[in-house]
Amino acid sequence: MSWRDTAASHVRSLAARFVLVTTVGISVLCAVLAVAFHRYFEFTTSVLIEPALEADGPLGVLLVLATPTAVFVLLALAIRRLAPRAVGANLSRVRMAYNGDTALIGPRSMAATFIATPISLGAGAPLGPEGPIVVVTSGVAALIARVLRLPQHLVRGMIPVGVAAGIAAVFNAPMTGVVFALEEIFGAAHRGLLGGVLVGAVAAAVVERVLIGGPPILAAPFATWNGAGELLGFLTVGVIAGVTSGLSIAAAHRLKRWWGTRMPSMVARAATAGLLIGAAGLVAPSTLGVGYDSMTYWLHGGADARVTAIAFIVKTIAFVIAISAGVLGGTFAPSLFIGTALGAAIGHSAQVLFPEAHIDPKAYAIVGMGSVFAGLLRSPIAAVVIVVELTRDYELMVPVMLGVSLAVSISRRISRLSIVEQQMLDEGHVEESHDPLAAITAADAMTPDPAALHSDATVEETLAVMGPVPHRFYPVVDGDMRLVGIVTREAATHEQDRQRRTRELMEQPRLFVRANEPLLEVIKRMQLSGIDRCPVVDADTTRRVVGFLSPSDILRARMRSTGKEATPGFEFFD
Repeated sequence: MSWRDTAASHVRSLAARFVLVTTVGISVLCAVLAVAFHRYFEFTTSVLIEPALEADGPLGVLLVLATPTAVFVLLALAIRRLAPRAVGANLSRVRMAYNGDTALIGPRSMAATFIATPISLGAGAPLGPEGPIVVVTSGVAALIARVLRLPQHLVRGMIPVGVAAGIAAVFNAPMTGVVFALEEIFGAAHRGLLGGVLVGAVAAAVVERVLIGGPPILAAPFATWNGAGELLGFLTVGVIAGVTSGLSIAAAHRLKRWWGTRMPSMVARAATAGLLIGAAGLVAPSTLGVGYDSMTYWLHGGADARVTAIAFIVKTIAFVIAISAGVLGGTFAPSLFIGTALGAAIGHSAQVLFPEAHIDPKAYAIVGMGSVFAGLLRSPIAAVVIVVELTRDYELMVPVMLGVSLAVSISRRISRLSIVEQQMLDEGHVEESHDPLAAITAADAMTPDPAALHSDATVEETLAVMGPVPHRFYPVVDGDMRLVGIVTREAATHEQDRQRRTRELMEQPRLFVRANEPLLEVIKRMQLSGIDRCPVVDADTTRRVVGFLSPSDILRARMRSTGKEATPGFEFFD
């Protein structure tokens, strides 16, 4: 080996050591920030919502309603003025930052998230701290890498390191941090990145243990189950968890659109959401705030079926209201809360109904916790790992895997996207794709100004319109060109009474899409709906027909499309 090769090898070795030391240092700082964040929201909880819950009589009711309302309004005013990019789903911001939009976790966004979110949680927001912590830790990790003038691929690689460190520090669960970063942020166990993420998670967990000590924040005891016969109960947990998580994603999506059209003011949304969340807290006080204490109590077998069932229903409703209205907080903890309450309610009910079966409600609470988490976030491996790390018990692996797999499958049937993916789409974020259609919208591919049929036209008039335009399906519109239905050529040609109205022959469209929707998303929706063509409208609210999309349109779009496929591969510790 020449002296030049030796020198180059030495330089590479020093560079790798520098990156390793930097990763450890960043992870330690991220862990300290995560612990400080927790201390901060515990303090705000003790001075905001806890005194309100402890007050008696009419004053207590007034304070529970007024505290979240007033605080959410003040935070909305501050965020709108000082850091508008801090508004939005936390995990989606991190994922988009990893895909290139690092301003979403820039210094101002990080500072606003760190300062404002604990106040929101302390005022009773039924959300969690983990997503906001991940915004802060991943943003700090990327910022330090930029300050140290590391190459861009290493700056980007520090984002999942910050994610893993933040989650590991919160739960003292390093493997959960690693797997969550793999599943939720960059989606594949890239060899170089995995090394950095592992180092970050372990370093953060060590710091958390030194600063806080003791068991994980949601430590659960050992739980037992009685063999194959009891799997029916766990199956029930998984099914209900899947339905709940899928409907929650869909409801939050629709409610977010409703807020946007009916109440576009951020301040008005914050006030309304605060009032509704406060009212929910009057029904089930445990649903206000993060709820770690309640979860721990249920994981140890506390409470009964009625209390946990009410908490499950109320928290689910409050969670949907909060995330759709833009209340500051994360989705990680509420998914655990909802699942724990669901599992505990089913377990306690089964214990009463089948006293001779010796059912352990703790086991159901643990299975429910993992199942709803997996159904909402679509991170099934992380769901199983977090249960194992929290319980230190492999006894429940089979029930947990059963519940998680059912929840993910059913939730996906109801809502194709995870809660994070749906939030990204709602906020206008589209992830990078190597497919040449990724940059194309429905408007780019559709046939514009299609032959539309008037709903009041006769069959004879309809056939006259169809004559020169031989398609299988035609959109039916009203006088304002709003989509009201679909008519097939076959239905019109076989109709004997040529004076019947077109509206009598039409059927409701199984799918219609917006002109600005990404074409890849439209194709996926078509596949899920079992159709290959659909009308295109200008917006969901007006539903004015502007085009029609068919297989030939999509094929022409693909043939026209050109683009370079990005290959982001990079190594972290090579």
